[in-house]
Amino acid sequence: MLAPLFVPWFGLGLWSKVALAVTLVLFITFFSAYQGVREVNRAVLNNARILGAGRGQLLRHVYLPTAASWILSSLRTSVGFAVVGAIIGEYLGSSAGLGHLIAQAEGVFDATGVFAGIVVLSVFVLLLDRVLDWTEKRLITWRPNQEAEAAA
Repeated sequence: MLAPLFVPWFGLGLWSKVALAVTLVLFITFFSAYQGVREVNRAVLNNARILGAGRGQLLRHVYLPTAASWILSSLRTSVGFAVVGAIIGEYLGSSAGLGHLIAQAEGVFDATGVFAGIVVLSVFVLLLDRVLDWTEKRLITWRPNQEAEAAA
C-alpha cells in the first residue's frame, strides 16, 4: 500500500525498502506500547508515587516492565511483516536481494530457485524469532517459567 509512495520518495535503492519495513513495524509496535502503558496497574503506580518515585523511575520501574510484554508480542508479529515488506519491495523493484533473486528465478520458471529463496527466507525469520525468544527471556524475568509449569 505504501510501496508505490516510497519508490518516488526514496528511489529504488535500499532506503525505500527500509522505510517500508520500518513503517510496517512502527505502527504496530507503537500502538501496542501505548496500550501497554495504559494497562499500568493504578495501585502500583500510586504506591510508587507515594514512595517518592520521579518520572524517570516511574518509567523504568513501572511503565516499561508493564509495556514490555506488549511491545515484545507486537514485535513478534511485526517482524514477519517487516521481512515480508522488505522482500516485496525487492520483488517489485530492485537489482539485488532475496526478493530480486526470487523474482528472477520465477521469471525463468526455475522452481528450485524460488523454493530455495523461500527456504532461506523461512530460516531467516525463524532465526529472528529465536532472537526475540532470547530477548523476551532476558527482559521479562518476572514471568513464570513455562517449561517448569508444564513439567509440574
